[in-house]
Amino acid sequence: MAADFGVNVNITNEAASPISVQSDTPIGIAASIKNLSKKAIYEKAGFSEIEENPIFAFTKVEKAKAFVADLIKEQNLSDFRLYDSLTCIEAQGVNCVIVLSFFIEEADDDINACINAINAFKNAVHRTGFKPDLIIAPYYSHEAPIKAALESVASKLKITAITDLYATSTGEALNAMKAYSSKRLIACWPFVQIYSSTGYKYVPQSPIIAAMIAATDASEEYGFSNSYSNRVLQGVTGVEYIIDFELGEQCDANTLRKAHISTVILYEGFRSWGGETSDQDSIWQDLARVRIFDRISIAAQKASFKAVDKKASELYFVKLSVEELLRALKGAKVLVGYEVSWNEELNTAANVSAGKFYLDIKMMNNPIVKLITLEFAYTDDWADELLNTISGE
Repeated sequence: MAADFGVNVNITNEAASPISVQSDTPIGIAASIKNLSKKAIYEKAGFSEIEENPIFAFTKVEKAKAFVADLIKEQNLSDFRLYDSLTCIEAQGVNCVIVLSFFIEEADDDINACINAINAFKNAVHRTGFKPDLIIAPYYSHEAPIKAALESVASKLKITAITDLYATSTGEALNAMKAYSSKRLIACWPFVQIYSSTGYKYVPQSPIIAAMIAATDASEEYGFSNSYSNRVLQGVTGVEYIIDFELGEQCDANTLRKAHISTVILYEGFRSWGGETSDQDSIWQDLARVRIFDRISIAAQKASFKAVDKKASELYFVKLSVEELLRALKGAKVLVGYEVSWNEELNTAANVSAGKFYLDIKMMNNPIVKLITLEFAYTDDWADELLNTISGE
């Protein structure tokens, strides 16, 4: 309480509040290990009570991998699919949070069990303390209902889901892609070959692409603005189906990429070739742009939340904080330009009196280069120079 006499002091903050953009990228995996029971999973995790969907977070890939390896060994199992997926993630040199949502395979209901595990990601932050930024369901995501569940959860959480297509040829992959239309989905094909503790095998791309995105995010302060495409897939020794690629020529790899399929090319190593979503709007077919707008909007939304239920004068600092965030992103070459202004049409007297305010934010990200055309032309402009050289002049 302020004094009635003397000198009172009030300290206020009139500076722009710093807004931090998420720098870590948790990966959520909906997975199953054949013949593994819920009881075994919970006991290994140190829980006495068994819940419907076991979901746990691990702060490092190595910890998740060790957990799975112990389960396989202790239960004398032979299903290494989840272990191989974690091996693929580890091989990309990324060390991020792994959220494992387990489901128990049942002969007559595998799909619904997997869908339930995917839906568990909606409440992952409450049960594990972490919200996944990327979600995958290796070996299952080619199923239409599972792909739909991944898209639904990704849309709700404003994150990205990475799926694998089931196809035995480029034509089949292109046909399977016709069912896609979302900025929240990345589709991969074909399976790739790796060498694991049980020998050579073909595995889905989705864990590798998820890890590459996470690694790209962590490569620099604003790594989320970069593309994972045209980077070497570490640990990959081959592909299940050969993808023709010729630099500067129309080929299978470019046909697949044009259809928004993330594929693999052999060019100075096995490289990712994609980075496009399946959204109908060409603006949101660039995954990097989608994730830039996601991260910025979420950061600005969190910063603005503190002004809710406060006096309207606090909105000045909200606008200032958003502008400072965008200014920093422009300086880092994430954005080319931006504009922040109050919407004159919507901020009517009636809306202001009701405590409703509208702030317009326009911005343009630094585009990802997709095509470079080099024009070569022969000319005889230097013929005289050649003649002088021949003449010894």
